[in-house]
Amino acid sequence: MNFKTQLEKQRRADQDLKKRVLKLEFCLQEARSQTRKLQRMGERRDKAIKELRDQLAGKQQKVVDAEKQNQNFWDSSGFKIVVSMSMLVLVVFSKR
Repeated sequence: MNFKTQLEKQRRADQDLKKRVLKLEFCLQEARSQTRKLQRMGERRDKAIKELRDQLAGKQQKVVDAEKQNQNFWDSSGFKIVVSMSMLVLVVFSKR
């Protein structure tokens, strides 16, 4: 009788351990799934950040180019000639 009781206890303990192992395996699979999901989210975030940085760099380059073009306009000889001629015309008309 004692042997049967011990055997039954061992069988129950074995079944309990098997259930726990199954639960742990399920939790491990769930954790792996969540880890993959987080990795994909991180990759998408990194890609979006890179795209935003590229856009920002492009816009900054456009601003720099526009500033250079604007600066070149004021320094251009054509602009200086037009200003000089306008000043000459104003001086001539103001003396009359």
